[in-house]
Amino acid sequence: MVRQSYQELEIFDRLRHLPFVKHLKYTRIQEGRESGYDGKLVITTPHGRFQLLVEEKRSYLSRSTVSHMLAWLSHLRTNQKQGIILLARHIPRQAAEALINARVNFVDDAGNVHLELGDAYNWTAIGIPSQEPVSQRRSASPAQLQLLFQFVTHTESVNWSVRRLEPAAGISKSKAAQARRQMITEGLLARAGRRYQLGPTSLLADRLILGYAQVLRPKLTLGTFRAAEKTAESFLSRLREEVPPGVRYSLTGGPAADLLQHFYRGTEVTLFLKPSTRAIAHQLRLLPDREGPITILSAFGDLVFWEEREGHMLAPPWLIYAELLNSKDPRALEAADEFRAKFLA
Repeated sequence: MVRQSYQELEIFDRLRHLPFVKHLKYTRIQEGRESGYDGKLVITTPHGRFQLLVEEKRSYLSRSTVSHMLAWLSHLRTNQKQGIILLARHIPRQAAEALINARVNFVDDAGNVHLELGDAYNWTAIGIPSQEPVSQRRSASPAQLQLLFQFVTHTESVNWSVRRLEPAAGISKSKAAQARRQMITEGLLARAGRRYQLGPTSLLADRLILGYAQVLRPKLTLGTFRAAEKTAESFLSRLREEVPPGVRYSLTGGPAADLLQHFYRGTEVTLFLKPSTRAIAHQLRLLPDREGPITILSAFGDLVFWEEREGHMLAPPWLIYAELLNSKDPRALEAADEFRAKFLA
């Protein structure tokens, strides 16, 4: 599927109407994005020309996708000294404020704009609602997301039979076939002769991060709990030694990132559990607590049991990364940036 150009969508008219903008020139980078961005925008003003690197986002922006993008921008800015502008379908007020604080320019289809060009110009208009009703926005299904996490973890599995995908991703054969067809339609998968290959990384990342936060994680969450131990380290030490027979778990988020990278641990513990029931949680001596630091997610398929480190089974890197971005701890967002650079580059 060919993505529509922003020039065709006339999003740049939002910028052309600003009183200090005399001319715009957008040069788009070819698909593949070895450069790390989508294009370059040159803005001519009475005070001269300003060049901005462009990031395009056609998915809707949630807190987690904004965190993901800011982590990417932080990495990009270490290599590029130019300003950055985000082109989006719609930027909600909360996301807009986060972008402004991070000094990221943006413009969307609805007319929300933030453009800061050196010390010469600063124009901001936010809070404009989306032109498209929420009811019309399509989101990925849990089955599609589970299959997509399978594909990015084991790229060769894009060509597996649906019979083999069933236990791997934890979905039925019919849903696997349907989800794969939908991915082709949406450009997440591409045909290469008789085989398949993954689509652009930027498109995959958008779908995974947004889908995990809005669709998959809420579906998988059994609840939040509190252990008798005062620290996450003490609980994890006991968990490693006292897993009941027939029970499997895998760590994700901060604890998993710590075991892989030793950069960030945090106070929260999120784990996939199989079987995922409150009876098993009780066996693990966990008490339900709305504000508890331990979150149990239902394990879906063999995918979530990726690799063992220091006696703990871990979820695969893309699930760890998505969970880091879901955290409210600012340090987790910094850790997500470091984690992606090392494991998902």
